Amino acid sequence: MGNRNTKRPAVFLDRDGTVIFDKNYLSKPEQVKLYSCAAESINKLRKAGFKIIVVTNQSGIARGMFTIKDLDKVNKKFVSLLKESGAKIDGLYYCPHADKDKCSCRKPLAGMVFRAAKEHNIDIAKSYTVGDSIRDYLLGFNAGTQGGVMTLTGHGKKQQKEIASQKVKPLAVLKNLKQAANFIVKNAKKN
Repeated sequence: MGNRNTKRPAVFLDRDGTVIFDKNYLSKPEQVKLYSCAAESINKLRKAGFKIIVVTNQSGIARGMFTIKDLDKVNKKFVSLLKESGAKIDGLYYCPHADKDKCSCRKPLAGMVFRAAKEHNIDIAKSYTVGDSIRDYLLGFNAGTQGGVMTLTGHGKKQQKEIASQKVKPLAVLKNLKQAANFIVKNAKKN
């Protein structure tokens, strides 16, 4: 194994609509359902040398729709389903705030990425973000990663039309996490 002080790149994955089906303010463990390509995609990225960090906005907490305890149960189920499928993540971070709170951890702001980078010794400049919304790929830009990839799962198809009005564009807009993982592995080899 390499030196413990050696920084490694990561892929910062959105949770809902990217790795699992988006249930709009998902609050119950029994609602958690992985996309069929989730474990395979995560394993491909890990094999290529990336740490896998999940970063998720969870404004349902600020809105009083569910509690942190509810979210912890959902996240425990999420990690358990990945493990049962043969995959694991290195970290999971969430922002419990709403837009009006103007916190630095709510995507597209990069607070969660910076915290994870510090705690997991991550090379942000060689990292990527993947998600189903404009916020997710803008997170990559705001954090100083290689860039963000947008998937057409979850909210992706609806938000795809809005990309044209954005100053910053995603590295790619792809069908799902599997295509995103393939793209990132190929792109990382070039750099």
